[in-house]
Amino acid sequence: MTRDKFKLIHSELIMQVQCIEHDLKFIYAGMHSGDFDKNLDMLEKANLGTVIKKLKMLDYSDGHPELSKQDYDLLEQIREIRNYWCHQCFLDYVYINDDNRREYKFQQIAKRLSEDENRTWDLHEHLQQLRNKMLQKYNRISSNLIDAFL
Repeated sequence: MTRDKFKLIHSELIMQVQCIEHDLKFIYAGMHSGDFDKNLDMLEKANLGTVIKKLKMLDYSDGHPELSKQDYDLLEQIREIRNYWCHQCFLDYVYINDDNRREYKFQQIAKRLSEDENRTWDLHEHLQQLRNKMLQKYNRISSNLIDAFL
C-alpha cells in the first residue's frame, strides 16, 4: 500500500469512528428520559469509552437491551481500534531506521488498517440504522438532530 492510500484509508477509519461515537451519543440521548438536547449536551465532552459504558448501563436497565452483547463487544474493540489509530500507529514504524524494516512494518500496519476500516464500516452502518430506529421509537427530535441531518 502506498503512503497516500494509507492516509486516505486512515482518514476514512477515523471519520467512521467519529460517526460511531456521535451515533452512540444520539442513541443514548434518545433512550434516556428527559430533554433530548440536555441529554446530548451531557455527553458533549465524554469520550468513546464513557459513552459506551453509559449507553450499556441504560440499555440493560430495563432487561431488554437494544444492542446485543456482541454489539457491545464490538464497540469495545472499536474503542481499542480508535485508540491505536489515533495514538500509536505511526509510532510503530516511523522511528525504525532501517528502510527495509520500516517498509515491512509499514506494510503490516497497512494490512491491519484495511481490516480495521472494514470492521468499523460495518458497525457504522449498523449504528446509523439503530440510531434512526431509537429516535423513532422514543419519538425524539431536536434542533441538533435536524441540523445534523441537513
